[in-house]
Amino acid sequence: MKEIQKRFKFSGMIHSDDVVHSCSLHAEQAKKSVPSIIIAPYYVLVPIGPNVPQYSPTIIGKSTEYNPSENCDGNFMSYKFQPNNNCYNYATNVATNSFAQPGRMTGEPLSSGYTAQDVVDAAVSDGLRYVGTTRKALDDYAKNAESGHFVALMISTPDSSVFWKGDYHWARLDDLKTNSWSQKDGGDQVTNFDFAGNLIKDPSTANWTVNQGLMIQGDPSDIFVSYDFFTYMFVPYSGHGINII
Repeated sequence: MKEIQKRFKFSGMIHSDDVVHSCSLHAEQAKKSVPSIIIAPYYVLVPIGPNVPQYSPTIIGKSTEYNPSENCDGNFMSYKFQPNNNCYNYATNVATNSFAQPGRMTGEPLSSGYTAQDVVDAAVSDGLRYVGTTRKALDDYAKNAESGHFVALMISTPDSSVFWKGDYHWARLDDLKTNSWSQKDGGDQVTNFDFAGNLIKDPSTANWTVNQGLMIQGDPSDIFVSYDFFTYMFVPYSGHGINII
């Protein structure tokens, strides 16, 4: 029987066996009283499920200008808490230092088999607002929008043939006038390039394909997964109007 020989790289989701970010794994280790595994300095109570491990207090960004070293007081940088913030953290401009998940803080957590609409609904639960699927919808929304910024949601659908369970990815509009976007791929560095190294000018046409490499035991083929643009959303007042963990 073929098996996955290493962990898939996710942009937004958390692996169930991630000893740093998996809430259920932390809860199990707590029952077993293994303090060496319980490494998070904070635990946040959420409406559904076990407490969420958090590695530093939440920092809300003051500006969405593309400035990685300053955004959220540098919490997205490797000298601070880069591995503990994902695409959702960066897109919303809120460094929770917990690998934030849509809906988790507001009682609408994503479950196994979630759909793209489920991600949107969870984000709306957190305080984000649905905009639409076209650039015209974004521009029309911007004409009457209060202080805040836009984000784009990409979805990678499950593929059982390669054991891929699916994932989501978010990008952030840093400057509406210049149409400049940026993103943070999982625990990786912040960048204003897409996955092919091109400046992000339009998330709906950017390259969001990832080569996961050799993943399946006994199969010499690389596994490729792609994220497709799904919709634009609005984040009120640079994250002050949302509630995530």
